[in-house]
Amino acid sequence: MNRIFTKQLTAGTTVTVRTESGQSYISILCKTDNGGLGGITVLGTGGVNGTLPDAITLTTNESITIQTPNGLNLGDLTITALAGSTGHIVAM
Repeated sequence: MNRIFTKQLTAGTTVTVRTESGQSYISILCKTDNGGLGGITVLGTGGVNGTLPDAITLTTNESITIQTPNGLNLGDLTITALAGSTGHIVAM
């Protein structure tokens, strides 16, 4: 059975999910985004055909869920709450 990770994000909080942590599912919700000036950024490390990743920014009430097939481990992922922003993470 997988362990479930939960985290409340506040401004300036960064959480890094590493491949070796064994997570196969993660859901990230942005609760507040400082009036559109902040949000929650999500940055992967994988490239596609030589193109490097960019951070995506979730704004108020936006979420993203990433899940691997067959319970494989997620790759490295960095999640950051920007200034004045809050959110939640659930991973397993």
